[in-house]
Amino acid sequence: MSVARQFVIAALVLLGANASLLAEKAPQSPTPAAVIRLSGEIDDFSRDNLFRRFREAQAAGAKTIIIEFNTPGGLVTSGMDISRFLRGQSTVHTIAYINTAAYSAGTLDAMACDEIVMAPSAVIGDCAPIMLNPAGNGLAPLPPTERAKIQSPLLQDFHESCIRNGYNPLLADAMVKVDSSVYLISDAAGKERIVNEADYKKLTAGGDFKPAAGVSNPINTPDTLLTVSPAVAKRLGLSKGTATSYQDLANQRNLTIVADLTPTFGDTLIEFLNGNGARFMLIVVFLLSLYIAMHAPGHGAAEAIAIVSLGLLVCIPMLTGFAQWWELALILVGLGLCAFELLVFPGHGASLITGLIMILCGLLLTFAGRDVGPGWLPSSHDAMHRLKNGAAVISGAIVVAAICGAIMRPFLPKLPLFRKLILTETSGGQLAAAGAPLKAGEDVWPFVGTVGITTTDLRPGGIVQFPYGADTRSAPVVSASGYIDSGSKVIVQDARGNRIVVKKS
Repeated sequence: MSVARQFVIAALVLLGANASLLAEKAPQSPTPAAVIRLSGEIDDFSRDNLFRRFREAQAAGAKTIIIEFNTPGGLVTSGMDISRFLRGQSTVHTIAYINTAAYSAGTLDAMACDEIVMAPSAVIGDCAPIMLNPAGNGLAPLPPTERAKIQSPLLQDFHESCIRNGYNPLLADAMVKVDSSVYLISDAAGKERIVNEADYKKLTAGGDFKPAAGVSNPINTPDTLLTVSPAVAKRLGLSKGTATSYQDLANQRNLTIVADLTPTFGDTLIEFLNGNGARFMLIVVFLLSLYIAMHAPGHGAAEAIAIVSLGLLVCIPMLTGFAQWWELALILVGLGLCAFELLVFPGHGASLITGLIMILCGLLLTFAGRDVGPGWLPSSHDAMHRLKNGAAVISGAIVVAAICGAIMRPFLPKLPLFRKLILTETSGGQLAAAGAPLKAGEDVWPFVGTVGITTTDLRPGGIVQFPYGADTRSAPVVSASGYIDSGSKVIVQDARGNRIVVKKS
């Protein structure tokens, strides 16, 4: 080979090596990414919202999707729907960023992502419905039948994520099973390994392994569920690292955020209305409006407020997955019985009481949410715990509404709205409005037995014109004989409080 030819070959090799080095050193273009937030309680609404945001992120061109978690958990059924959805993603890379905490269904969904990154003070774990020890000193195991019904689908879902993403299944067991503990041991070369209690005793007794330094063994005790910090999560293989924010995570991974899909005002409002505090206030408003509609019928405002508040109490749980169709049917039948009392056959009270009981029972069941096991009625401990919270909310609302109703009753005729509808004037010191305080020598107007003419249809509430001295005045009434046409003669059957009951003359 000639010297010239050798020189050319050497030059080409050198140029190729330099080109390779330059290619390695050249900065890679950032990967487009999007941020989706999963915060608050996980339910059907947050599930559907995440699915919709996911599609928006893909439409924006995101190749990596960061899901920011800050959730105490929620409905197991909704959480399992989300985990299956995330495991099915093949065209995008998903990163679960635990901003504050991911408990229960939150951990289930985080482990379904391709990887987990945690904030420095975040926690992850505690993934099973539990039962508090009656003595108040820790946790008690669930009954075997209930445990099998609830834990089996949970563990199966967890194990599918473990297989897909390379997590140790013992970690999932320790998060779901109260009586399952995990240990971290290391060999002579410092390689760490996760084992259960039986393997821990056997391997450390042989001297080839020893407890890993820097962590407590067991990591979780037999009466607690595995819950870990970022440092421990990384050593257990759950977390790939830490980041102070999703933007810090994007900088670490050379990602550029093309879509920050922050929850809208409507999302936040629905999450607020689904809370126990908001539902407590809506129940109070509903009961007070119903009370006012019964004692001062005919104007329609109280009835409208009662319908709106009940609509929110029903529609929000339907939207979030806490209510089922048969619970809605129970509420609607109860509402129909209340309407029968108010509009068709007032005065007997049986249908009103039955209707109210059905409405309150239906509302109570909307607190439980869908159960994991078969059957319509809630049976798991988690569902029963929600029912107890719902019973406390409804009972408290009934007490508050009763107190507010007792306080409001003397003032109803004095309110601006009711002054337009209820006669509060006196004439010669002899007449007073029905329900107004009586003075010496005064009588209640309209008197029992007074005949008047309906100026509106009575359904059964409406307006009737009664004689008032040499003049006539109108007053809101309720019919004791069902629907009465406008222009009909009626007679006052009863006048107590703000309620004037008439029947067809």
